[in-house]
Amino acid sequence: MLSLADHPSVYTIPALRLTKVAEAAVSGGALVEFQRDAQRIKYWRVPIQPTETRWTKFRRLPLIVDGSGAPWAPACLWLLDKAQAQPNNISSLKPLAQDLAAYKVFLDELALEWDDFSAVDKYARPTYLYRNHLHDLLNAGDLKKSTATRRMSTVISWYRFLMRNLRMNFKPANDPWVDTELGIAYRDDKGFKQVASVTTTDISIKKSPRQDAWDETIRDGGKLRPLPVGEQKALVKALQQLGNREYELMHYTALLTGAREMTVLTLRVRDVMLPVEQISQWPHKLRCGPGTGIDTKGDVADVYLAMPPELYSQLHAYAVSEQARRRRAKTALRENPSNYLFLTQHGQPFYESKEDRNTLRDSNEPLRRSALDGRPLRKFVEQRVIPLMRQSHPSFKYRFHDLRATFGMNWVDFQMQQAGPEGIANRYQSAREQLRKLMWHKSLTTTDEYLERREHMHQLQLAQEGWSRHLVELITGVEFTASP
Repeated sequence: MLSLADHPSVYTIPALRLTKVAEAAVSGGALVEFQRDAQRIKYWRVPIQPTETRWTKFRRLPLIVDGSGAPWAPACLWLLDKAQAQPNNISSLKPLAQDLAAYKVFLDELALEWDDFSAVDKYARPTYLYRNHLHDLLNAGDLKKSTATRRMSTVISWYRFLMRNLRMNFKPANDPWVDTELGIAYRDDKGFKQVASVTTTDISIKKSPRQDAWDETIRDGGKLRPLPVGEQKALVKALQQLGNREYELMHYTALLTGAREMTVLTLRVRDVMLPVEQISQWPHKLRCGPGTGIDTKGDVADVYLAMPPELYSQLHAYAVSEQARRRRAKTALRENPSNYLFLTQHGQPFYESKEDRNTLRDSNEPLRRSALDGRPLRKFVEQRVIPLMRQSHPSFKYRFHDLRATFGMNWVDFQMQQAGPEGIANRYQSAREQLRKLMWHKSLTTTDEYLERREHMHQLQLAQEGWSRHLVELITGVEFTASP
């Protein structure tokens, strides 16, 4: 058995710069010398210069190292290939690296080679053995189904890259799996039925989620739980009690606009510097997406946050406050309008926008030890807000992203109340389109989750009361009468 210290792991390097080999000393090159089989090897590595179409420097790139601390080359080359394909999305590579590190741990435990597919019996090949290993973890309750599914999918994607890339020189003696083509029916953004061709394998771990009829979550970039009105009021009271103005305003912005964490944390000072009396129309529309400095999921462009006057007024008051100015004074931008609205007490952004990361990728600015990805906000939620909330709501839990769903359900409830029972059907289509634009939904299916969730829960509750009433009467001996 391997000790914990010998286990393969994920190591994130602050910056990786692509280089090429040179046989002679070159300005800016680095000398490489080592001994191999009594032969002295010496050469230089020269940085490859970036172009408009090619990235040569990558920040915070995750790599997989083996038990001895050496990079696991085939896995690292796959991660580098994905970084080159989507250089703006390097943060998504860490879970993939962790999946392959888990696979390497499994291989090392059984003394298996990742490229040894010589076994005639397919169930003795590494991929099939790993699939069975993941099933064992599932059956023992040591692994979630979603995690097992993702790990197996990552391993399959990695092997596909190795077989597709001739430079990797990977030609398995026998098939790592058996492919099957399937047709999956779905509805497109306009509601038309389409069929997509999907390739699956006999080692894939299929997702088989069981839907809970009483599940109140909404699928909108993950499973989100809209907070009931009572919890919303208690949350606002708790935030005010904690007295941290930055985190308080972040919560208010998400609750009143439906903005995601990355959008809230990349708001700029210039976005709220205009005095309230100079805003000509309410709600105030703030453009977000590429070119604005405000991040959006998937880099969706030309979308707007609709800010009510009460929220904008508080954000403006904070932006011109002495507290905010002190924090900006600790940054290089100082009072530059493009500075972040929300900064830590040390003058760091809570979340570094993609635009700023791209600007810095080839600069000489000292590298940060950790990514600026909203971690302080999540820590504040877990360590300060939730414990305080549980004093009055013992089972309370939430994620910042749940505030987005809360905004959506609040909006739906208000629209339905305004329409009344007779007007709901007539108002549905217009409400649907308005909500889609407010929450930047690409698919109307996601919007329908909000519009249908409240009615679904109401009808389910009425139905259960009806079908179980006669049983309750028999069990308790008490006859219930209908309410007037």
